[in-house]
Amino acid sequence: MDLRLTGKTALITGGTSGIGLAIARRLGQEGCRVAICGRSKAKLDAALADLSAVTAKGFIADVCKPADVAALVDDAIKTFGRIDIVVSNAGTHLSGRIDQVAGDDLVRHFQTKVVGPWELARRVAPKMREQGGGRIIIIIGQTGKVPQADAIASTVTNAAQHAFVKSLSDELAPANILVNAVCPSRIKSPLTEGMTLHNEIYLGRSLEQQQSKWGAEVPLGRWGAPEDIANAVAFLASDRAGFICGANIDVDGGHQRSIF
Repeated sequence: MDLRLTGKTALITGGTSGIGLAIARRLGQEGCRVAICGRSKAKLDAALADLSAVTAKGFIADVCKPADVAALVDDAIKTFGRIDIVVSNAGTHLSGRIDQVAGDDLVRHFQTKVVGPWELARRVAPKMREQGGGRIIIIIGQTGKVPQADAIASTVTNAAQHAFVKSLSDELAPANILVNAVCPSRIKSPLTEGMTLHNEIYLGRSLEQQQSKWGAEVPLGRWGAPEDIANAVAFLASDRAGFICGANIDVDGGHQRSIF
């Protein structure tokens, strides 16, 4: 299927490893010019080496800092002339119960996963309006739909991301800017290496060693790969998804049990 993405420009935050890097690679393979950002120059350089077969440019930016986000958008437009697709992927999982997560840590987490995408959309939306449309895709972890006692901070911030996606999609849809979410779960990536999941059988060994047991919680019987998320993002970024707006798409092998 031709996704008709050739010549478009995609900006991916958190694009130096794991899911973000897979998204950048996939969009590049579809013909997009790719801008990625990260906080570490070493990781950014390694990611660009991985993306050597596509048209890619890297930028140092911390999405917690509004000035960095503004500069990132300006620099990407200066480099490629426009931004057609934004993928907000920066952030991580913050585990711990209410008495284990300090307020400052929660604020930092919220800044990364909610304020960062907010500033990104605020800076990009006017440009997309001028161009006649665009795509904004937010990557949201499973706790936004499946609250967890030992991940209360991620539960709160991820739920806020869902509300943001739905509200922003209402605002921007008349301008042909489609806002959607992709919701990963049980994806093998640097984030999940060594992670202890409270609702699964934990054997105290590496992810690879215990995959057969953790995979038992997934109807497909296995974990997914970052490329599975990248494929969903590429579809949402394309004209083939032109009537999907304000949606959240689970890419999880059937793991998440919420019907909404």
